[in-house]
Amino acid sequence: MTRSVHVVGNVQLDVLASPVAALPRPGGDDIVDTIAVRPAGAAGNVALALAALGVPHRLFGAVGDDQAGRWVVEELRGLGLADDVLVMAGQDTGISIALEAPGRERAFLTAHGALDRYTDADVPSDALAGDLVLLTGYFSLPGLRGAGTRRLLERARGTGALTLFDTGWDPEDWEGGAVAEVLSLLPLVDVFLPNEPEALALTGRADAAAAAADLARHCQGWVVVKTGERGLTAHGPDGEAFDLVAPPVGTVVDTTGAGDSLAAGLLAELARGAGMRAALGTGIRVASTVVARGSRDRYPSPEELPPAPSSTAGAALT
Repeated sequence: MTRSVHVVGNVQLDVLASPVAALPRPGGDDIVDTIAVRPAGAAGNVALALAALGVPHRLFGAVGDDQAGRWVVEELRGLGLADDVLVMAGQDTGISIALEAPGRERAFLTAHGALDRYTDADVPSDALAGDLVLLTGYFSLPGLRGAGTRRLLERARGTGALTLFDTGWDPEDWEGGAVAEVLSLLPLVDVFLPNEPEALALTGRADAAAAAADLARHCQGWVVVKTGERGLTAHGPDGEAFDLVAPPVGTVVDTTGAGDSLAAGLLAELARGAGMRAALGTGIRVASTVVARGSRDRYPSPEELPPAPSSTAGAALT
């Protein structure tokens, strides 16, 4: 039987500008190749990718009742994903502006809007009752940080859910208490999904495999460190460790949301009962397909994914 999938996190509006190698001079008006506007934050990205893969699921989050929120909700409604998105009266919708350029890390400007006020009390009890519950966009959810997320994870674990967690980058660059904050939550997490810079910041390690092993001592389940164009490195609860290589991509168009797409592919396969290695293999294939696409036709159907290499068959997730 297919397991139910619930995604809880930051639903917002995303604006992506590229290429932006530097901010415009004061009073200037720099011309870039593209500026795209699309729904819907890390949680929304996962949900949209799951929808394209044909995976039934529910999306939980909050937007404001402004024009941006109405547009995001309308886009999600067309896919049957708006019913569990809370519209907060008198609030602005969260917006992130991603500045992208070849050869450099993306940078973001973010206004949290309604996400400042979205707390665990706003998350309905049935949101944590899925078989697979992903909490994503942690640092874009100020109202849920710390004790709020702990309570959500505890509630999910109490229902027997398998919990997945993706924090994103700390806006304070890990200089405050974010490291201890995240590490304290990992005992409640079954699958932790940091990218490589996040894993290195959390552990002080110099390479992804060592960071994954360190984080696995805090997390009772799997630690999956996403390593961009190289693929990923994973460390399991029984000491199992493996790397998966990403398939080649012809031209990288847009990397924003690649990690969310990997999470969607992972959830899609876990929902069908696949093992962790096979599920992560699908996640990589989804992410590698997404980064070669723009906003108009971003998320692939199963038929559009590259073939799975035979090496992705693996042990079941417990």
